Order: sequence, then C-alpha cells, then structure tokens
Amino acid sequence: MKKICLLFWFSIVLSLFVCIPNIGTAKGDDVSNVSGNQHFMVLASFNLKCRFPEVTEKMMVYRTVDPNISRDDILSLMKIFGLDGQIIDQGRQFIAKDGDKVLEVFKQSGTGYLRFSDDAKLAIEKKAENLPSKDEAVAKANDFLKNNGLLPSNTFLAGVVYYEFEQYDSEGKAIDQGKTALSVGFGFKINEMKVEGPGAKVSIVFGESGEIIETAKIWREIKPDKEARIITPQEAFARFKERWPTEAKPNELEQAKIKTEVNIREVYVTYYAEPGCIPQSYIEPVYVFVGDYQTSGIIGNQEIMEGDHFKIIVSAIHKE
Repeated sequence: MKKICLLFWFSIVLSLFVCIPNIGTAKGDDVSNVSGNQHFMVLASFNLKCRFPEVTEKMMVYRTVDPNISRDDILSLMKIFGLDGQIIDQGRQFIAKDGDKVLEVFKQSGTGYLRFSDDAKLAIEKKAENLPSKDEAVAKANDFLKNNGLLPSNTFLAGVVYYEFEQYDSEGKAIDQGKTALSVGFGFKINEMKVEGPGAKVSIVFGESGEIIETAKIWREIKPDKEARIITPQEAFARFKERWPTEAKPNELEQAKIKTEVNIREVYVTYYAEPGCIPQSYIEPVYVFVGDYQTSGIIGNQEIMEGDHFKIIVSAIHKE
C-alpha cells in the first residue's frame, strides 16, 4: 500500500496572500500549571530591528466598484475556458460546471472573484510531461490574460512556482516525486504600493504540455473616495503590540515563566484587500509588520519552546 503525500503550492506568493495570524497568547491571558494550580503571566519584549517608514499625514481611501456581471459575460468566459453546460445563478455568484471543470464568478456588491479550475488535473499525482519553462510560462500567462481582459495595467509579476508531489511507501520511504504543474502569479499596485491580502492577485496554472488548468482574478475595481488621516508609525507600533502578550517592564522579562521575544524586521505602509468572495466596501491603508518571534519558558516540568515568522496588518486609519 502506498502512502501518498502531496505538496501543492496553491498560493502563488505567500507574502501576498498571508492571513493575519493570532500569535502567542492574547494580552491579559495567562498560562496555567495544572499540577500546581498556579498562573503565570506571559510577557513579551519587542525588538525593533528596522527604521519606521516616512508617511504622509493623509492617504487616499478607495471605494470598491460593484461588479457588473451578466449571463452573457459568463457565456464569453465559458467559451474562453472551453466549458459547456448550464449557468447556475446562486444569488451571490454565477457557477458553470462541465465535468471536473468549474467556473465561478461573484457578482455580489463589494466582491471581486473569478476562478476557472480543472479540479481533476489540479489534483493529479504524477509528473507532468512537457511543462513550459518559467520564462515560457510568464510569456504565455501575459498573452492569455491580456488578450482576455484578465490582467489590468496596475499588476506586477509576483512569482513563478512549481506544484510538486512526493509519494512514500508504508515505511515512509520516498518512492516517487516530481512536478505536476507550474503557476504564474501577479499582484496589484495602488500608487506604486504593492497591495497586501488575498484579494489582490491574478494567477494562472499550466499543466501537462502547457494546458491551462486554473485561472483566477481576485480583485475589486476601485475609485478614489476621500483622503483619511493616517496614524504615525509609533501609534501603529502600539496597536501592533496589542496583538501580543503583555509587554514586560524593565528587568521583568527574565523573571517571567513564559516569555516571547518579538523581532520586527520590516515596517511599511500599503493597502489591504480582503478575500475576493467577502464584501469589502473600501480599500484602506494599513501598516504591515514583518518579523519573527520566539516563545520560551517552563511550566512545571514542561518546557515551552516555539517560534515562527509573522506578517501582521494594522489599520493605518486614525480613529476620530
């Protein structure tokens, strides 16, 4: 009996589509030593290893434009992707299916989501023959997306990534591995700033012999709405700290039973887009904090040791 492990890269570039994590213990929470029924506050230290960005006093807030999707639009897309079958109107979105091929387009106010997929070929467990090179894939993606109106002018090439798989036998020994597909991802810019979030991407996946087995455009059209006052980087840093355990006072950290050391390695300002299937009325400026953390300590006889990288989004809008 084979044990199969598939390592697929469904997110084109993780830096674009990362979710906001809840890292560590929430401020004010404590960790209990069950055996001794003791409670130890988790404390944190924050090490700023970069400079704060220079920011303007105000930034533009953008209103999203409602999608204007008709059945004729869906029929045109079905023709592009080679689908037959009926169009199903589910209220929030149109769906068309043809065997394992699926086309889904959202029409709900505040959304921006279009995705075609050949699910059987995306889940294939064997090496793909005649995959295009990365350069060929980028050129083909540009041509296909532009020719079909799926690549707006405010996009940029975000990355090219292989879908890979590994197969193991029952003893955990690798018996096969390879590349099953190749994906090309594009991000969006607003005023030359790279938009963060899962709602700002265009991607295309090439399978065997360069066949297109997935295409997605996740983006809301936008228009300028009004300028909003922006908080300072120092104020954003204070909001960032609220996502973590209580900050230790001087000389207090070493006495903590559990401590979290947070290293902030990059801070910048941009815009954030929610997942395209979630209504979002405005695209607003945010601060982005990038870094890593390490949590350590001992509770009773149990040693605590964990760490990871993070990217945390903090609203840049001044709360009146």
